Amino acid sequence: MGKAATTAKVLGTGAKVAVKYGPQVKIAWDNGGKQAGAAAARRARSVTAKRKALKQAATVREGSILKVAPNGTTTYVVFTGDQPIATYPHSNLPFEVLLAHADLSKRIPAATA
Repeated sequence: MGKAATTAKVLGTGAKVAVKYGPQVKIAWDNGGKQAGAAAARRARSVTAKRKALKQAATVREGSILKVAPNGTTTYVVFTGDQPIATYPHSNLPFEVLLAHADLSKRIPAATA
């Protein structure tokens, strides 16, 4: 059998499988794939926010960061000494609300991260 015949046979089999299982794959994607994609995007935004927070914390004296989760979204608060100075990503909530139930002893110093 030649290369063209083998290619045609593989494509034909692939088309049959796509017709047979295509609807099930679409249902699976609609039920799980979109959520997985959204979760991956949230994780990427969180990693980017942490990197930016650590970068700023490294530029201030006694810089550190603390991960908090107001309203279920991850936010990193940047500290200089014991004073909060910024949040990544930006949050409209005041520092008092963000840090109301936070354990400040869990801050990560910028020098060790």
